[in-house]
Amino acid sequence: MKPFRDVISSGESLLFDGAMGTLLYVKGIFINRCFEDANLSAPSLVKEIHQEYLAAGAQVLTTNSFGANRYKLSGHNLGDKTEALNEAAAKLAREVAGQQAYVAGSVGPLGVRMEPWGPTSFAEARAAFREQIKGLVAGGIDVLCLETFSDISEIQQAILAARDVSRDQSVDLPIIAHMVINPDGNTPIGTPIEWAMKKLDEWAVDAVGLNCSVGPAPMMSSIARIRTATERPISLQPNAGLPKDVDGRQIYMSTPEYMAEFAKDFLQAGVQFVGGCCGTGPEHIKAMANAIRHHNAMSGQSAGRFVAFAAPKPSDPSRHQEVVEATRVPATEKSTWARKLAQGEMVYSVELLPPQGVSPEKILANSAKLKAAGIDAVNIPDGPRASARMSAIMTAVMIEQRADIETVLHYTCRDRNLLGMQSDMLGAHAIGLRNLLLVTGDPPKLGSYPNATGVFDVDAIGLTNMVHRLNGGIDLGGRSIGEPTALSIGVGVNPVHRDFDYEMKRFKYKVDAGAEWAITQPVFDLDSMYRFLDYLAGANIRIPIIAGVWPLLSYRNAIFMNNEVPGVVIPNEIMDRMANAKDADATKVGIDIAREMTEKLGTSVQGLQLSAPFGRVELALAIIGR
Repeated sequence: MKPFRDVISSGESLLFDGAMGTLLYVKGIFINRCFEDANLSAPSLVKEIHQEYLAAGAQVLTTNSFGANRYKLSGHNLGDKTEALNEAAAKLAREVAGQQAYVAGSVGPLGVRMEPWGPTSFAEARAAFREQIKGLVAGGIDVLCLETFSDISEIQQAILAARDVSRDQSVDLPIIAHMVINPDGNTPIGTPIEWAMKKLDEWAVDAVGLNCSVGPAPMMSSIARIRTATERPISLQPNAGLPKDVDGRQIYMSTPEYMAEFAKDFLQAGVQFVGGCCGTGPEHIKAMANAIRHHNAMSGQSAGRFVAFAAPKPSDPSRHQEVVEATRVPATEKSTWARKLAQGEMVYSVELLPPQGVSPEKILANSAKLKAAGIDAVNIPDGPRASARMSAIMTAVMIEQRADIETVLHYTCRDRNLLGMQSDMLGAHAIGLRNLLLVTGDPPKLGSYPNATGVFDVDAIGLTNMVHRLNGGIDLGGRSIGEPTALSIGVGVNPVHRDFDYEMKRFKYKVDAGAEWAITQPVFDLDSMYRFLDYLAGANIRIPIIAGVWPLLSYRNAIFMNNEVPGVVIPNEIMDRMANAKDADATKVGIDIAREMTEKLGTSVQGLQLSAPFGRVELALAIIGR
């Protein structure tokens, strides 16, 4: 057998195998188990699947290693076996393939959010991919098959890791890079497939393509779009259609015959490598192999090898120019709140919870009182402690329009996916909202509906990146939105977090992502607050800090805050003062404590977020003597 790179350059077409996970499940590996662990715990089962595909006519066997990276394996307490599991996966496929088939090392996404959407850095991702690929190379793969990637930045780190291993191990490792698309032909985060393929072409992978997610028809429609961006060989490995719910089970409906017809169409359109993904089995691969042999025989091609037709030339490369960031709106022009912060002025806000019902009258009346008292903005939490309340966005709109005071809209990642978040951000700008506090959000288990589903597509770091990009006129998929948004980006920070270093690492990520100001959790421990401010000075982090201030109502309220509100720590000294206060004076003592803290903080912070327990705005105003 010639080296795989020679196959690529010769234009010979090869048939890959089908799904691995689908067959492991059918053969008794439960869905909650780690499929890759079967390489060590049930090697004969994995070899059996490879043998079935080889007998069906597959010319490339794909290793059982799609999720065998340290991040995913650690969820099954198998992280320390990363290299061993990948090496075993390659050796099992190699034993079956012999000199009859090639072996492709399967590498999928890490399963964690990577910058700019999450806290995993590019370097950490690259190291994880490098560890996995090192094991596959040790096991004897012929080609690396990157599969089911939706994030172009993540697949770039996998490509760089493969190059690292090739250099370190002195091997020539060809790379086939597959993206995943939705039925509309774009990636799940909206990146046009032409753009993704252009980047893969620039990174000089050996072949580009698509796998998983959709059936053969959308992939067929994507071939022309791919060809406008690259002349590199194409690999297509579709699912057996989209799964349908049949009596509670997800069933792939595409028949072997249906997949076989598209296999012929793929070759006719210039695709070099074909295969199957989820829902496909040996029967699909057998039908595809027969159809391809018949196609080649009818067209005068070699019956022994599947030879691809010449690919059409790419056209109009100007379509794929880099998207240029739009001119950003200066902070001084975004809102009064943003202007004051940018100019170093002190700002004051008061937090009011959205109504639990449909009437906004009370919060509107309180907002009008705050406006009259000279407060800069009303803070509107977004489902605090995972509670079900009126939409925070709608509440903010009503307050700004009817009480004529700016709002600081809290926005959480808990309840929306990436697409919904982007839609809300565009809508918030269009309706006139400008000040956003971007937070991850309390998990549903803390609230009244603990069985509700938390989305958490990204955390506050990823959301900050998204809004920062929108402020530059670029959407999730890297496309221009025309006029950029003008959203003032705030984030949360907890100076008394039990793991200070971890909290500061995340805070620095938020600042790097584009945070323009920050609001702390309610402050009771001034020593911790000063430590936090000293850290910012030492780390040269220079964004305005707004201190959260809460007036305690009673000793019972202090106990609740100290024990049941995440991120709040009340020193013993303050707990003792509240315990010793008489019931009639407890609230006054709580206000005095809050006032003392704000006086001591002085100009070391640039603003105060005052809480109004139970909507009692007079308590918040009393802290600052208004």
